[in-house]
Amino acid sequence: MLLGAVDLGSNSFRVEIGRVEGERIVTQSYWKETVRLAGGFDKTGALTPEIQARALAALARFNERLAGLPPERVRAVGTQAMRVATNAPDFLRKAQNVLGYPIDILSGHEEARLVFKGCAQTLPPSDKRRLVVDIGGASTEMIIGEGLDAKRYESYRIGCVNTSIRFFADGRITAKSLERATTACAAELEESMTTFGAGNYDEAYGSAGTFGAVSDICRALGWSDGIVRPEHLEKLRRMLLDMRDISEISFPGLKEDRREVIAGGIAVLTAVYRVLGIEEMRPASGALRVGLLYDLLGRVSNRDTRDVSIETLMEASRLDREQANRVANIAQTIYTTLSPEADAEKVRYLRWAALLHECGMIISSSRYHRHGHYIVSNADMPGFSRLEQDRLAALVLSQRGTLKKVEDELDALISTETVLALRLAVIFAHARKDVALPVMDAKRTSDGFEMRMEEVWLNAHPLTDYLLREETEFWSKIDRHLSIQKF
Repeated sequence: MLLGAVDLGSNSFRVEIGRVEGERIVTQSYWKETVRLAGGFDKTGALTPEIQARALAALARFNERLAGLPPERVRAVGTQAMRVATNAPDFLRKAQNVLGYPIDILSGHEEARLVFKGCAQTLPPSDKRRLVVDIGGASTEMIIGEGLDAKRYESYRIGCVNTSIRFFADGRITAKSLERATTACAAELEESMTTFGAGNYDEAYGSAGTFGAVSDICRALGWSDGIVRPEHLEKLRRMLLDMRDISEISFPGLKEDRREVIAGGIAVLTAVYRVLGIEEMRPASGALRVGLLYDLLGRVSNRDTRDVSIETLMEASRLDREQANRVANIAQTIYTTLSPEADAEKVRYLRWAALLHECGMIISSSRYHRHGHYIVSNADMPGFSRLEQDRLAALVLSQRGTLKKVEDELDALISTETVLALRLAVIFAHARKDVALPVMDAKRTSDGFEMRMEEVWLNAHPLTDYLLREETEFWSKIDRHLSIQKF
């Protein structure tokens, strides 16, 4: 089995195809293109037409690399530059069309978790607490974990591209500009000291382009076997100052595509060492794209990280599990009635939303669906992209009351079938006890659904009958048709 990962980083775009061999993933092919997405913002914070064109051209080539892989075996993600771009939704639509696969925008926390997952898979097994630092084009992720699991993680909005643009835009490298860049990065990272500083980890690793570039320089200069120590950064700082201009940068072992951003990268890395008190850091391969591949392997092998996040949130919310499973089972049954050719991914989201539908009750039983929407929207849920979390939150919000609040999301973010199935499940389970559903069938119409239900059953359950009639009115108020007839 082949799996594909696409990393739309703020500096470089990468695509990796891995071949699954048992529990391992072996690289089948890898391709990288330097796009510098974080260097292509206009004054409004939007990605410029020029940088979009460069990015789309790279994605068109990636599409050819991925040709033949089914959508469920490819995961494409955007990081910090796409998180902050004011025109990200518009660019995302174009990017998905060109790539030919959906693209998720990761939260900083999710990016950090996947970075650690990727590094942990490529490092020797150990029970030590490992710090992983990943300096990207527009953000820096810090993670402490044990084994294959990240325990604490955070993302900071500094990287090699945005730091280079901010402090070395004219190309000149002076003692003042280099120190200003390092000090500004240290200020951004100051709060990380408590969580990630010395004493919180046993060994430190650097991941991604910037650290890899510095590690390669240290090796090429004969300073180490790839380990980077504070004295190495000081030597590099002095060498940068002697070069005076970015156009004159020439380090042994430095790839040409890193030259323009290495000054900013060294400033960020120096700040990391200063703030965290790092004495030495070793290189770690893998990073985000390998983390994506292993996370994807979990999804296609029924070891989905998202299931663990749902279980964790259920536990934290102290849910009535019997009722949660009751609603989930009814919702799934109704969904297959509404949509006989059930979409597996929609069923998954419907079940997750049903399991969490009462999580807002930990705040208040009044308007708990709105509290649940807030919780699901803002909780730290490993495995979920920002869009996936928004979809799940919207489903939780849609479970009861008027539909005006989710009208714009219907058939855009969430499907009509899943919303209706969840709402009907909540109605049928209102008594909080097991219930045998009435015989029913349904057919799709141009603007909704026509359903038929067993009259004898409805007559024996007058409150449910009333709630179902009320449900048809809720749908009519957003110009959607729901007819429930007895037979």
